Amino acid sequence: MQQPTRLRSAAARPSDARPRGVPLWALLALALLLALASVPARATQTCYAQLSGLSQVTPVTSYDPFAALQPPTYNTVTVQYIAGSNCLFGIGIDSGLWSNTRRMLGFSGNWLSYDLYKDGALTQRVGDYGTGNASNLITGSVSNGRGSQTATTGFYASVPAGQLVGASYYFDQVTVTLYQLNSAGTIVAIMDSAIVQVRATVRTSVSATVNVGGVRSNLAASTANVDFGELTTGASRSFDLEVSGNTGYSVTIQSQNGGQLVNSAANTRIPYSMTVDGRGVAAGGTTLNYYSYSSLDRHTFIIVIGDVTKVIAGTYTDYLLMTVTAN
Repeated sequence: MQQPTRLRSAAARPSDARPRGVPLWALLALALLLALASVPARATQTCYAQLSGLSQVTPVTSYDPFAALQPPTYNTVTVQYIAGSNCLFGIGIDSGLWSNTRRMLGFSGNWLSYDLYKDGALTQRVGDYGTGNASNLITGSVSNGRGSQTATTGFYASVPAGQLVGASYYFDQVTVTLYQLNSAGTIVAIMDSAIVQVRATVRTSVSATVNVGGVRSNLAASTANVDFGELTTGASRSFDLEVSGNTGYSVTIQSQNGGQLVNSAANTRIPYSMTVDGRGVAAGGTTLNYYSYSSLDRHTFIIVIGDVTKVIAGTYTDYLLMTVTAN
């Protein structure tokens, strides 16, 4: 009959050794004390204040994608002293709801960029505390002295020009935080915070240019000439109407002479026909509707001269009044 194997205890490994008479909990407590000793002491809050007077930021009331840079809006915020010693404060504003870039989301699904600045020249961006210093904060002071218990300061909000986005209502939301600072500009404590809405409206807008032989003229600012030279039956010339917009639009074409070239001295006329994007239209009076928008739509107009064999020599002209209207 096989005998059972007897297991002998092995010698203790060096890692199992610990000083005699020192319980395990004492070693753990000692390690905890060492860890706590490595954490620097936090500065103590010595004053108390709160924010007021800011509930909404409107960088632009009505944004036109084709306008030059519109003036920034100035937004004020008040800091009210509550208690404690005199307060040095810093106001920080985060980047809003949509990651690290300040932008508003429109009901159209487009994004409208904006930013906040400490100066009217738009060179000093307002941020939050970042690395812990006050360089990107709006700073000031309040105290319990007469006339100094409140401080009103502010910042500029601006929307960059040239953003071709859909006509819509746009929104964002930022957190404004009030910090206590020490004399070195280091943050001591958070004293208050507020949620602030950022809102703007983008209006419907279109811009149109007439392109004749590579020479572009703004439709609203000048007159473009289509020169046929010496007229012959069937001669043709073309030009382009280039339209940019954030909405659908209509193009109205109205001939001064009812679709005819006129020699006013001899009171004689030459008819002509016109197509737009290959479709025949009446030059005497036509409205074309386009229901979508893009950064650039190009519409090609072709004018073809009618019979000139029975008219006298002279100069013949007509004027086409073209109007582009946002729908």
